[in-house]
Amino acid sequence: MSRRIAGVAWIFGLLLAVTVGGTVYHSLSGFDYPASPASTFELNVLGDVYEVSFLVPDGLIGLWALHKDKDWGSPLIAGVAANLAYNYAMLVTGRQNPWIFLWTVKLALAGTAVCLVWGLLPSGPSRPTRTGTAVTVYLAVTFVIMGAMMGQRLLASATGRTLDMTMQTSGALDWGEPYLRDPIVFFFLAAPVMVAAILGLWRGTDWGGRAASLASVFIVSIVTIILFTGPLKEYLQTGSVSPGMWGMSVFMVLVAAPAAWSAAWLARSEGRPPTRQATASSQGLS
Repeated sequence: MSRRIAGVAWIFGLLLAVTVGGTVYHSLSGFDYPASPASTFELNVLGDVYEVSFLVPDGLIGLWALHKDKDWGSPLIAGVAANLAYNYAMLVTGRQNPWIFLWTVKLALAGTAVCLVWGLLPSGPSRPTRTGTAVTVYLAVTFVIMGAMMGQRLLASATGRTLDMTMQTSGALDWGEPYLRDPIVFFFLAAPVMVAAILGLWRGTDWGGRAASLASVFIVSIVTIILFTGPLKEYLQTGSVSPGMWGMSVFMVLVAAPAAWSAAWLARSEGRPPTRQATASSQGLS
């Protein structure tokens, strides 16, 4: 096993262990995460369920795939790590109590894992292709759609209003809510990766392919959060899902489906990083 792969495995494995340990302690101690009445169910119930039932199993599968030198192992790890980095970048700037220390550790480990796995991500085709152009167009359209939605939410909060997932005005403005930072986190973390993917993949560069792979798995990952904290939350709390939430959910699934296909295509494309065996051989020759 190369040093790079070992580093990713150790840091990402530690992230998963801390995630599980924190969830178990939260359940046994009864000491809640800091949240407003409006978001306590989402944060104190759904958050743990989402991480333990979805992110951790996906992360373990990613580690197994990385160990077996599967092409899709590194994108799966990147998706889980980017998900946690994105989510906790919001949470650490919201309401705080002693849980902030664990959240900060998770954010640091998630960000480090994304940085370490970058060099293992598929680099895509070594030259521009029709399929690559189609993926580039898809990412550009998705960036415009998500950017417009996030920009609208950012403008709303800047003018003293809040918008929910269905883009409807909702509740009073409370800067203690971490979810008000969602557009900010999107524009300083996700948006630059998407722009790099659009520019680099169109030119057929290695970094463009890696950015496209990271952007694709991030889009899929972020949609899973939306489905957990949107329609599922609404159903569990009210016993039904509103038409606006249904429409938003279907739209998001349609947005994510091409991203999943794009990530799979990139993992199979030429020009991807060398396999573990090739890496080990090159190290032996040097």
